Amino acid sequence: MPSLLRSSALAVLAAAVLPAALAQETVVGSWTTVTKNCGVVPVHALYSPGDKIFFTERLHLLGTLNDGFSAAELTARAATGFYNQNPNAVKEKFLTDSAEFDLNTNQFKLTENLMPLAEPIGKNQGYAFCSGHAQMADGRYLSVGGDAFWGVPFNGANRTSDGRRDIRVMTPSAGAAPATFVKVADINNVDNLGPDDPRRALWGRWYPSVLTLPNEDVMIIGGQRAFFVPDNVTWDNPTYEIYHPKTQVSDTPVRVKVLADNYPVNMYPVVYVLPKSGNLWTYANNASAILNVQTKTETPSVGLDLSKEDGLLGRSFPFAGTNFLPMLTLKDDYKMTSWFCGGVNGTAANGLPTPRAYNAPQWWANCPDCAPTARCNYLELETEGAAWMREEMPIARSQPTAVNLPDGTIGIFSGSGKGHQGGVYGLPVSTVDVKEVVIFNPFAPKNHPSRWVTAAAAPTGRHYHNIALLREDGTVVTGGGDAQNGVNPNTDDPADMTLDVYSPPYKFATNIPELAPLAVKDVTYGQLIVVPFTTDVAQNITRVGIIRYASVTHTVNLDQRHIELEIVKYAANKLLVRLPAKPEIATPGNWMVWPVDSRGVPVKRSALINIRASNPGGDAVWTEAETIPTPVFRDPFAPVVAEPPAPAASQAADAKNSASGAASGWSAAAAAAAGLAVAVAGGIA
Repeated sequence: MPSLLRSSALAVLAAAVLPAALAQETVVGSWTTVTKNCGVVPVHALYSPGDKIFFTERLHLLGTLNDGFSAAELTARAATGFYNQNPNAVKEKFLTDSAEFDLNTNQFKLTENLMPLAEPIGKNQGYAFCSGHAQMADGRYLSVGGDAFWGVPFNGANRTSDGRRDIRVMTPSAGAAPATFVKVADINNVDNLGPDDPRRALWGRWYPSVLTLPNEDVMIIGGQRAFFVPDNVTWDNPTYEIYHPKTQVSDTPVRVKVLADNYPVNMYPVVYVLPKSGNLWTYANNASAILNVQTKTETPSVGLDLSKEDGLLGRSFPFAGTNFLPMLTLKDDYKMTSWFCGGVNGTAANGLPTPRAYNAPQWWANCPDCAPTARCNYLELETEGAAWMREEMPIARSQPTAVNLPDGTIGIFSGSGKGHQGGVYGLPVSTVDVKEVVIFNPFAPKNHPSRWVTAAAAPTGRHYHNIALLREDGTVVTGGGDAQNGVNPNTDDPADMTLDVYSPPYKFATNIPELAPLAVKDVTYGQLIVVPFTTDVAQNITRVGIIRYASVTHTVNLDQRHIELEIVKYAANKLLVRLPAKPEIATPGNWMVWPVDSRGVPVKRSALINIRASNPGGDAVWTEAETIPTPVFRDPFAPVVAEPPAPAASQAADAKNSASGAASGWSAAAAAAAGLAVAVAGGIA
């Protein structure tokens, strides 16, 4: 049964007006475990229309003394039976690292990922663990790079697979046709290496990032050439290449100085398309730069001075928190702000560096005893003179995952209360569950009680390799964790194949609006479309947003973006809205359409659109006679202005206001009370 957390009699009413009235006296969500077995451990998760998720995992194999195990640990772990491959693969006699899970039926199907018996083939394709991925313009996903294994016994034969050079396409299932995961190309072979050239050992991308560009090409950036060898820069791959889906060819790699300068803490770099210039903001460790792929130039951007951040370590793997972009709004002219929240503090309570594993002297060495941080840092990306700002979450955690929610808030899920990312299978570097969701409302003023809210605790603590993604019904699916044995490493299963679903407070509102089918799915930039409802509720809709279908791994989700649309006209049961003018604002691909009403409640289920410059377009027909006056909605976070007092009472009222703090411009209680009646989701007028 779902667990529903309430803390006052106002809970049900307040749930209907989030986020404006979101405070501790509310329903803060419900959790349900939807499956104990999703096929593979969801290390990489790619979400597609129809409520389907494609997962890839790390093989369930025990390491060696060279990985840091002691002989006694290897003996104890081997006795558990948890290190003899994924039991689903063993049962099916089918070696794979991937599966598609259907959230409609809660069933999985293992998927072939090119792991053949013959070594001459296997050594040049396959294993997708440690890859990067992005949704392409047509809605399929591109997966790049990965990992390797050699001579692994399975079903009476030894298997070899090296996917570090692979460029793959994931096509979700459709009807009777299963999902496919197919290699289509190699990354750029800049040295023209043959299939048996020993130099191939340092040709690859392990932990790269992947991002679809406005012109539908795909950027592949960063990672290591083979594995993480932090004291040998030869293994670094601080470059990007542009892949062209139409020709299945990628260009010659271009060196990225900001990645090279921040080795070895530069993996899974964060990269965003800037909505105004179309250039790419790139971040690794504590530094950023602007990349112009047209001119192949790089301009340094604003760095984060870690010496002023109270022991915070770099914000890339393995010390990552989570990254996200709050909704890009019309009134802010689509201003983009990059946030990083959580991560690792490398300084102990005595002010000295926390001891690293095996007493290693390097600051970047594994630190399983390092404390997490509650620190958030954020930067306006296209604002002249912008500087990094800071704020604190209510709960410290390393390696959480952030999700843009349709009401304009951001949910922060999972993570660890000790340690950080990394570690081989069964040898965790993180422990201590952090199960509580934190909901961040970027539109609430700082120190407002609804800006940061601690919500319901998940049934499962999830550490390294956790995932979280928004679903089409507005809930969030969480999963993953293959370093789950941190408390009892010699007896507990490191792998977790459960999936939990979180229902945010808005799912408990009454009379939730519902969308009728859209007349068009394939749309283009600047197009006018009609957003219809099943009943006459359009006059209550304050905002229509779109959120991109997304993929996530290692806390990084570069697909995720939330864009506000212009509402042009209202009718009783429909709206006329305009799509973003250019792909720099809304990169091509599949998007969810999310109207939100004046209580802050999104529609029961989103609609699907695919935005591409090449789609036919054509503005929707609108009957002017159906137009109704545009409603006016109050910003719930605007200062509360009282009626002027009568002259005789003004002096007493001034004294009372001064004593109560009302002169600060807003009152938390007054704002929440006002929000119960006139809340605007996300605090947007």
